[in-house]
Amino acid sequence: MKSTPPPPPPVFIRVSERDLTEIELHSVDSINDLHRTHSEQHSKGVQPPRPPPPTSNGNLQMQDRGVVYQTGQPVRRPCVSRLNDICTSTRRHYFLASAAFIAFLLTLILIFSFLVQQSSALHTLLEMVKQKKEAAEEISQLLQELQKLHINRTEQRP
Repeated sequence: MKSTPPPPPPVFIRVSERDLTEIELHSVDSINDLHRTHSEQHSKGVQPPRPPPPTSNGNLQMQDRGVVYQTGQPVRRPCVSRLNDICTSTRRHYFLASAAFIAFLLTLILIFSFLVQQSSALHTLLEMVKQKKEAAEEISQLLQELQKLHINRTEQRP
């Protein structure tokens, strides 16, 4: 009895990106053919669009296209639909007026805070001027007393 050698393990072949793209395109064509041959499916909705041809590197440009469901309508992202709502003419005017009003209020707040800072600085400066004035008056009084003492001293000498 001869024993047969065990079968070799399956070999996995790496499929290139270009081959995968061709397989995807072929699958889309097959699905489109199925939709065309079955009239009940054809009457239900719009035929989905065929994906664009592959780029030079063999990858599909899917990020440039919106998601398309069976209705044939691209699905909008919430932020895009919200932006479109804002961009309607009446809302746009309201939005711009609100933004201008907020900018005006922020400018007023900035101006008032600057004025409060300047007022505080002026108050400090005024206090320093008062102290210097008092010091100058004190020095002048001391000089007057010194002069009196000097005069008294010179008078007492024979």
